[in-house]
Amino acid sequence: MIVIIGLGTGGLYAARWIAMHNRNEKVKIIEKRSYETYSPCSIPLVVEGEIGEEDIIHPFPKSKNVEILLKHEVVEIDTKNKIVEAKDLDSGEIKEVNYDKLIYSAGAEPWIPPIEGRDKKGVFTVRTVEDATRIKEWAKSAKKALVVGAGAIGVEMAYALRKRGLDVTLVELLQWPFPTVLDKDIAKYVDEKLKEEGIKTRYGVKVEKILGDERVRAAIIGGEEVEFDMVVMSTGVRPSSKLLQGKVELDDRGFIMVDERMRTSDENIYAIGDCVRTPYGVIQLATTALNQAIVAAINSTGGDATLRKPNGAFVSAFGDYEVASVGERGEISGRGWSRLNPYSDEKIVMKIYADKDGTLRGAQAVGKGASSRIDIVSALIRRGSKVWDLAFMEKSYCPAVCELYDVIKIAAENAMRRMKIEKYEI
Repeated sequence: MIVIIGLGTGGLYAARWIAMHNRNEKVKIIEKRSYETYSPCSIPLVVEGEIGEEDIIHPFPKSKNVEILLKHEVVEIDTKNKIVEAKDLDSGEIKEVNYDKLIYSAGAEPWIPPIEGRDKKGVFTVRTVEDATRIKEWAKSAKKALVVGAGAIGVEMAYALRKRGLDVTLVELLQWPFPTVLDKDIAKYVDEKLKEEGIKTRYGVKVEKILGDERVRAAIIGGEEVEFDMVVMSTGVRPSSKLLQGKVELDDRGFIMVDERMRTSDENIYAIGDCVRTPYGVIQLATTALNQAIVAAINSTGGDATLRKPNGAFVSAFGDYEVASVGERGEISGRGWSRLNPYSDEKIVMKIYADKDGTLRGAQAVGKGASSRIDIVSALIRRGSKVWDLAFMEKSYCPAVCELYDVIKIAAENAMRRMKIEKYEI
């Protein structure tokens, strides 16, 4: 019996791959929610009104060997006897579930910095379907919104609330939007686009206090009092690892330490998703959780799988404007831009990183179609390709779709200008 705790991206694909690798293996999934899988990354679309809550809830594929316990909360893990204790949230009954192997996929929970007033009515985090409903309902009578944190969720929520007609201010403690994935020279284009959409932006300042009696009335930002009637906090997450404290090795931030097989310090427990630190660090992306789930599933059923270093391919979008990145910085960079196609006014800006020997290291791109260029770079990084593989690749071309001399070629060629190349193979 393999027990999976948590039915997010990791839990879903772990169960799927267990069934693929060993059809006879029995699986039991324990989930606190009343519904099965859902897409947290789609919450801004719900708030915007593009889709409904029901659209982001997805049924789990039925399987005779998979049992799902919904509305059950794990309260204890007995690692010595290999028993999970789960509380039925309807009846209060404690159920004991035995396991041979355990896959821990409890994810993470929103973290709010210690700002005075953060517990007032009208302050929201963004994580669950219920959060989406609460924000959407509150926004119906709100006029001015403050969004704290200019990462993916913060920017997307600011755009969603602006589309609902609210006056929106986006505040980021660091110096530009998407500070963990974009350089300043690329991020400036994102800031320009946000302002075009009517979103006010403030960088390098912090929210010091949220004012009001029971409800939000205003906030003090960088020493200045500004009126707001709702606040959305997008200030990061912390790992949900309390159940394993003292039972497996955690780092100083509470992330579960795993090896390249997604195995914890307990040989019978695997951990995946937003709550883990692999030998390559912490990468909290759905695509990474999916690959981790596959590795854990194969190994928990007696197979042999290891996790390669992830590229961290990332994309966020507000409207049709995309912000994408992959990999890391290198010794040399090249930047460029091109129009979406010869007849479009829309622009894609791209920056490519490589080492001095030409090895691709990473890339950043913004604009409509940015993610498709980043995906190309991601695939080539995985193969250990060179920057000239990008510059000279055979890319499909049609003037209704793209430029012949596309941004990806321009940026790659500009990086090559900083290299000494003895022989060209085109």
